[in-house]
Amino acid sequence: MVTKYPNLRCQVATTPEHVRDAMILRSICFVHEHGISPSFIFDGNDHQATHFVFYNDVEPVGSLRIRWFADFAKYERTCFREKYRHPFTVKRCIQMTFDHVARKGYTRVLTQAEERLAHLWIKLFDLELANNPPVEITGHPQPYLTVFGTIPPSPDAITMESSSAVLLRVEGQWDTPSSFETP
Repeated sequence: MVTKYPNLRCQVATTPEHVRDAMILRSICFVHEHGISPSFIFDGNDHQATHFVFYNDVEPVGSLRIRWFADFAKYERTCFREKYRHPFTVKRCIQMTFDHVARKGYTRVLTQAEERLAHLWIKLFDLELANNPPVEITGHPQPYLTVFGTIPPSPDAITMESSSAVLLRVEGQWDTPSSFETP
């Protein structure tokens, strides 16, 4: 199958420019298009989450953040520019983040979304609807449902037994020696 966007890539936000792109995408998708309050879209969790930006070549097309809990990764603020809101594109992008999550040693993922989007996560990623009450959020017309599931473990997950050099490397760049490592 030929993909519509062959140069789609996932970037862990490791520079101010990456974080800027993630915040601009959230502003476009949530604040401008859906009228969601910036105080909900941008919160204190932005400072301890891992942000991902999806690019088509150099054009930022989508973003999300992940917060890390004891035994699961929680996906939040997932958004794509309207032109890129195709299930195949979304699936490719999210799958790239699953690889990152698994490399960190996680196999359980969770997200909360409006009903139609929760069902998209269920259909695209074989997740399940949680058996807990929906979350009512002020200013949102629909409650958020919780969906969860498992992803395959990484054969080279980073653990306490991983090389000390790997543990010092930049998030997501674990296979690339850093400039401070001596050859």
